[in-house]
Amino acid sequence: MAMTVLVCKPIAYVHSQPFYSAVHASPLVAALARSRRGSFSFTRPYEMVMRVENADLSRQSKAFEGVHTGLTTGQIAVPRYQIRMCSATDLLSEVRARNRDPTFDYLPVRDANEDLTGLLSNRAIDDAGSGGDGSQVGEHMDPLSEADLIGAETPITALIGRIRQKPFLVISAQAIIGMVAWSDLQKLPVRAALFALVTGFELTMYETIKRHLGEREGWTRHLAQGRLDRATKEYRDQYERGSDVELLLCTQFCDKRDILIKSFEFGIQKGKLERKFKAIEQIRNDVAHANNYAMSFERVEQLRATLGDLVDLRSRIKSLAP
Repeated sequence: MAMTVLVCKPIAYVHSQPFYSAVHASPLVAALARSRRGSFSFTRPYEMVMRVENADLSRQSKAFEGVHTGLTTGQIAVPRYQIRMCSATDLLSEVRARNRDPTFDYLPVRDANEDLTGLLSNRAIDDAGSGGDGSQVGEHMDPLSEADLIGAETPITALIGRIRQKPFLVISAQAIIGMVAWSDLQKLPVRAALFALVTGFELTMYETIKRHLGEREGWTRHLAQGRLDRATKEYRDQYERGSDVELLLCTQFCDKRDILIKSFEFGIQKGKLERKFKAIEQIRNDVAHANNYAMSFERVEQLRATLGDLVDLRSRIKSLAP
């Protein structure tokens, strides 16, 4: 039976709880814990690392692919009753006075029937200036369009692919139930989705190396001696603890990256390819250590581009398999 070991370093905290506790409670871990294909063992807190022992890796990859699609936009959206709104007939001066502590970039606009009809940007308020204080919100708002809507069941990864500076209104059963903005991408379900994506990517790297290069002789020559020594030490430590684990599983993300780049032709300039791999690894590090990876829209755009590269590189890596 497969054994998956997730180990987490408690150097980062989420809502005053150790990050490994927060992850343990996440939909990602709950789904994997219920899987018949493997189980989780939580050991003393170290860096968050997945280890798969004697596993059917192709099935494991499919499992990880399915897990992140179960993490949805609705799980990170701000509920409708918590959203600060304004009415189409409100004066801009009134809205400007109310939109403080904190100041929101966009406010949903409702009509007399409490239906949402548009979005008012804080920039539109500023652009109107004091001369527009006597005008109504309806004159300055962006009317609601289909492009402003997103389904509550939309996978978080698909949301990241569509994310923009303007928020989305979240719909379920033909009703608007909340709002989601780029700033919501720091929330725990997003971190779980990103962790699942990068872990699935690393599993694909592992499968391809093992399939093409064998268990030792074919790939160890591509590692610097210091990196090989580190993997060998980890292998021996695992063996002494009674784990029947292979050497390749004791390598790190960066080791598998170097093996693949040195062994295969990706059709991408080497320096650019290395940067793509390193950006993917940085996402994993940021998630594992509860770092901020979406504190600005510029960082969000980088995240979106990196996830696009992850999908592309995973497809290229999988195509290397016979």
